[in-house]
Amino acid sequence: MNKRILIIFLILFSMMIIVGCSNDENNDENNNNNAEANDGGEETVHLYTSESQDQVSEMMNQFEKEHPDINVDVFRTGTEELIAKLEAEISSGEIKADMVWFADIDYFNTLAEEDQLEEYDAPNAEELDEDFKYEDGKYYEVRQIFNVLAYNTTKVDDPITSWEDMLRDDLKGNIAVADPDYSGAAFLTLATLADNDDIGIDYYKSLKDNEVKFEQGNGGLASKIASGEYHAVSIVDFMAVNAKNEGSPVEVVWPEEGAVMIPTPVGIIKDSEVTEASEQVMDYLLSEENQELFSEQGYIPVNPNVESPENAPDVEDVDIMPFDPEYLQENREKLNEEYKEIFG
Repeated sequence: MNKRILIIFLILFSMMIIVGCSNDENNDENNNNNAEANDGGEETVHLYTSESQDQVSEMMNQFEKEHPDINVDVFRTGTEELIAKLEAEISSGEIKADMVWFADIDYFNTLAEEDQLEEYDAPNAEELDEDFKYEDGKYYEVRQIFNVLAYNTTKVDDPITSWEDMLRDDLKGNIAVADPDYSGAAFLTLATLADNDDIGIDYYKSLKDNEVKFEQGNGGLASKIASGEYHAVSIVDFMAVNAKNEGSPVEVVWPEEGAVMIPTPVGIIKDSEVTEASEQVMDYLLSEENQELFSEQGYIPVNPNVESPENAPDVEDVDIMPFDPEYLQENREKLNEEYKEIFG
């Protein structure tokens, strides 16, 4: 059974049990929540995200200081599990999320097509590149992420410069990537490399032959490349940049074939009960103040007036590997099957 379908089934089954056992309690709770909202009390925005917990918490804490009447409740998990949870809520007719922020541009397209996202003309998006504004403001890119390579300079003598270098004999058994079954960035990297005529899905067969290891997400990759447990990894750029800036013996590699761009949009769920509060969160994410915080956190900002972080290139200097979104949409299941055939 497809992993996402299994997760959806389990979530729906659990929700049925909860509803059946505590309907009266839920009605009381809903009435209390509505009373709080109606008497001018604090509003809560439920944000579903696959982004790094520490970074999101830091910016939401700052947002709440500036907006003491709005609380942001963050639910964080991997992209695939997050999508499964959201699909289960949509199927049940009870969407708890007010905002979504994760690394699957194809699924955001689906949400937009199904009219699940609120169209919002964000005032802080005026100077954004048009490529960062999707579907007339139904969702926005708030900062940029790329999948790149990194290596530990105490373990690797011959510098890595390309994706193909991950297949070198001297790295055998000491390379690692994030799991595409959990990480949206890893899955998009899989799709981008598979769609590249010079690399293709056989690249992953070669990674297996070179005894690649897997981490659930990029956090494990960051800590283990810094410690030297892994000699080279495929990793999201900001984590590698931060490791280097913190003094770890890590070199960040922007591959000569091109880095993989990882769209991670933010959108507001249509008919949310806290739409105005959610719009304020979106305004904050796109504000120059928060764009500067993104840069401090190691991300490349989308605001052209804010500089990139130390040891990160300006975005116009980044070679980006071409990618066709329609390829992902048409081949998602096939890619999942091929990946499982290779790694079991």
